Amino acid sequence: MKADTAETLLRCYRTGKKIDSKMEKAVRLAEEDPELKQKFSAQVEFDEQIIEAIHCIKPPENLRQKLTDLSAKPREEKTRLRKQMINPAVLTALLGLVVIVGIIVFFVMERMERFPGRDAVENMLAGPSKLSGTEFEQISSTTGQLGDWFYMRGYDGFEAPAEIAALPVIGSRVFRIDGRTVAQFAVGNAQENSMRCLIFQFHASEFGVQMPAENQWKVLSQEAWVGAISQHGDHCFLIAFRGTKADMEDFLKTLREGATAAPAKAPQEEAPKPPVDKP
Repeated sequence: MKADTAETLLRCYRTGKKIDSKMEKAVRLAEEDPELKQKFSAQVEFDEQIIEAIHCIKPPENLRQKLTDLSAKPREEKTRLRKQMINPAVLTALLGLVVIVGIIVFFVMERMERFPGRDAVENMLAGPSKLSGTEFEQISSTTGQLGDWFYMRGYDGFEAPAEIAALPVIGSRVFRIDGRTVAQFAVGNAQENSMRCLIFQFHASEFGVQMPAENQWKVLSQEAWVGAISQHGDHCFLIAFRGTKADMEDFLKTLREGATAAPAKAPQEEAPKPPVDKP
């Protein structure tokens, strides 16, 4: 059985329900395949959360009796819809349905907000606040020209998406997080000795990151810093600066429009600045 076939079958898996031979093969394959196992575990966890949430809903004790009495009464031809709708039993049933739908929507939205590897990205986003600026090696280049620079310093396969390829770079470095290599560079203006943002690139597989969709930016925040992450194959880009999610949305908009300026609200003076030699 192939992994994609198993993944399709596992979507129909429900804890406690009897499974057939095909489902058993899919479950065994999920236990052996790390990526499929991660997806399967996330699905089971989500199903359990929905079941637990539904079990927490307690309808009125006399709801069943009220519904029975209501159905037993002969329908009056002249009964208006408004009177039916304000019946306490009907209102209770509708309220219960609304609560169930609301809980399901909440968990779906929560699941969409989360993604595998998010904790690693948030930890990475918390790091810039500890930088002094001396960690960077001063360079004058653009994002799209950094491939050889990073390769010579131990980061292989650097590539830049088209929307950030023209951003001016004033400092770069390669560092490690628990033995995993990360490329990082500062975007800014060397003449003004100012930094607009920091950009990380790392291999998604090394940090367990799996975005819901490729080539799309997802905005998240960590304390005073805001970040936007996008995945391109096995490469992940993380843009970070001090600000809000609204600031980041404005910045991403300028990227889509082909501009190189960061959002005006981004407080440049609070971000660590790579050293720039003065004449």
